[in-house]
Amino acid sequence: MAALTKQNRSKSTSLMPRALAALFIAGFVLMMSSSAFALDGYADRKGVFVGLGVGGGIGAVANEDDGITNGLGDGRKLGLSLHGIIGGGVNKNIVLGLGVNTWIRNVEQGSQDYHHQHWNFLANGNFFLIDGLYIDAGAGLAYASYDATIGPVTQTYNEMGLALRGGLGYEFFLNGTHALGMNVGYTRHFYFDADAAFDTIGATIGIRWY
Repeated sequence: MAALTKQNRSKSTSLMPRALAALFIAGFVLMMSSSAFALDGYADRKGVFVGLGVGGGIGAVANEDDGITNGLGDGRKLGLSLHGIIGGGVNKNIVLGLGVNTWIRNVEQGSQDYHHQHWNFLANGNFFLIDGLYIDAGAGLAYASYDATIGPVTQTYNEMGLALRGGLGYEFFLNGTHALGMNVGYTRHFYFDADAAFDTIGATIGIRWY
């Protein structure tokens, strides 16, 4: 009985290196195959993507009568901008999407307070030129929400309009699916009831998941 037990132990002992070698080989093969699958789609902009960004910029309201008004031209102080986009890649050099952007700013001039929120909802295209450098272009709807408090009186203004955007950006892949980027752009909103246009020039830092 003792001899059989000793023999079984020696067999199991001799099988352990083989089992470990087999596991090592299997793990190596799986690792290489998973790496190959990852490299197959590495830094590829094809397919669905989502992106988020935050930044800031200057803004001004322009109309035919007063030029730059409503406190936004004074000192051209920065406002906060937020950005979101979802879309898909036609290929590695062209991505199309639907984006939403907002620009928020509070301005105080003496006893007068101005609060602006300008939104746009754009059909957007990025056209990559060299590596991560791209041209940004978009068109769509605009929305303005504007409050002006002058003494005890607060005036509220809201209007839908149209928006056009153009810009330049650069992004680089942190890994196979995540890209960090920066975008600098100009946006014009057209508001017809107020007979005015709203301009922003700003920069955004963001990340995309491809």
